[in-house]
Amino acid sequence: MKCRDFSAVLRTFADLLDAAGALVARDQIIMFAVVFDAHPTSSVSDLAKRIGALRGTGTAGSPSLGDVARLLSALKSVLNKTAKATVLTDLNAIEKFLHDRASMELGAFVRLATEAAAPRPTRSRDAPAVRDDLVIHYKEKLEAALGDEEKFSAVYNDLRTNTAVGRPEIIALAKQMTGSGARAEDAALKKIWNRHQSLVVFKAKSRATGGRSAA
Repeated sequence: MKCRDFSAVLRTFADLLDAAGALVARDQIIMFAVVFDAHPTSSVSDLAKRIGALRGTGTAGSPSLGDVARLLSALKSVLNKTAKATVLTDLNAIEKFLHDRASMELGAFVRLATEAAAPRPTRSRDAPAVRDDLVIHYKEKLEAALGDEEKFSAVYNDLRTNTAVGRPEIIALAKQMTGSGARAEDAALKKIWNRHQSLVVFKAKSRATGGRSAA
C-alpha cells in the first residue's frame, strides 16, 4: 500500500473523530499522517523499515506513540471486516511499531521520521556546495525552539538575515526539517515556518482541551 493511500485512510479517520468531537485524537492522527504525506509514492512497509532503523528512542512525552497506537487499534476494529487485506496488514505493522515505542513523544517521532525517511538529495555538477555546518547549526537551533513563538522567531529571523546562509542551505534545511523539498528559497522558508506554526496550533488545542479526548 502506498503512503498516500495510507495517509488518506488516516485523514478519513480524523474526519470521523472530528465529527465525534474527539478533537485531541483527531489532531494526533493528523500529525501522525504527516510522516506518510512526506513520501506519497513510497510503500508503507518500505517506509516502516527505514523508520525502524532510527537510532535511539527519542524523547518521552505526551501525546505519545502509545496514544496513536490505541487510536489505530480502534480504527482497525472498525475496518476489520470491510477493509482490504493490504490495509489491515499495514495497520497491524504500524500499530506494532508504535507499541514498541509507546513512550516516545509524537512530535519528536514525526521530526525524526520525516528526516530519516527523506530520500538523499542528488547534487548536479553545477550546483553550489552546501555549507553543512550552517545547516546543522540552524537545524539544532530551530528544532529546539519549535512551538515557542519568541525563541523560534529570534532564530528564524537570524537565519533570514545571515548573509553566510544562501539558497542551498535554506533548501537543505527545509528538506531536513519537513521531509519535503522546495526549489525556491522563499518556499523553503515558508515550509520551515509552517512546521513551527503547526506545532503551535497543536499545542494550543491540547491546552484548550486539557489533553482530554472525547474518544
